Amino acid sequence: MGTSYAPSDKVAAAFAPLVDGRCERRELDRGGRVLRWLEAGAGPTVLFEAGAMSPAAGFAAVFKALAPDYRVIFYDRAGYGVSEPAPLSLELQLGDLLAVLGAVGPCVVVGHSWGGLLAQLATWERPELVAGLVLLDPSHEVFWSELLSGDNRHPSRTAPASEDSRAADVLKFGRELAADVARSVGGDERLQRLLIEACLSYLETDEQLFTYLDEFPMILDHVDDLAARRAQGVWPELPVVVLTATKGRPADSTEQVTTVLDQLVATVNGRHTIVPDSGHYMHLDRPDLVVRAVRDVGA
Repeated sequence: MGTSYAPSDKVAAAFAPLVDGRCERRELDRGGRVLRWLEAGAGPTVLFEAGAMSPAAGFAAVFKALAPDYRVIFYDRAGYGVSEPAPLSLELQLGDLLAVLGAVGPCVVVGHSWGGLLAQLATWERPELVAGLVLLDPSHEVFWSELLSGDNRHPSRTAPASEDSRAADVLKFGRELAADVARSVGGDERLQRLLIEACLSYLETDEQLFTYLDEFPMILDHVDDLAARRAQGVWPELPVVVLTATKGRPADSTEQVTTVLDQLVATVNGRHTIVPDSGHYMHLDRPDLVVRAVRDVGA
């Protein structure tokens, strides 16, 4: 597979060295709005679904490790990275994920945080498109009201996103996460710089920043809908691995999360592993465990 991407595509430029240059941009028209993803490798297909306020490029270390044996794909949700923006809603994000799954074929879905919950929704709606699930510290609707109890208003679009009172914190978080992504991969100084630039490219425009600011409030708007979908959801027969991080998490929160996710894996006869030496972004802290889980599910 040859490279096929614009010279200005900072993410593709950073990822090409991870897979010896063999990566390619693909896109899907969603009624006049374009979704884009990056893929490399050949073999069973693995698709990565990022968490809220997180760049899909954060999966760089896992992408690199799996590309020799798998067809690995990460796509940008609407408004993220190089995918075109749209007004955020649960239906939009779920519909886009299902559309990408339909385009790339049945695959193992690796979902982090909010991406893990989206992956479950997709499995209930179109089980034939999901060959297995690896859920990394996945969100659950019972957590959201507590976790997002601060300033959760939708951003006003009457002024630039950079003027929102939360923008400085979002940009600071983005810079810190970009550095963590680069560290998770290692390599020389040039590669580190390319990876940092790739992650920061997710916050270059006002529209991208609006997407970051709007995603958490959008999710909170749909908590009741998420609970109803779970109550009605039917799990197909498929392998499921859940990895839960406990580093930095209060004991009472750890107990609640563990109980809820134990119940989830019991429903599907899956496997739940507690990872005490990882924070929430375990594909950065413990990419080796994520790779092992994908290999177990995709075997």
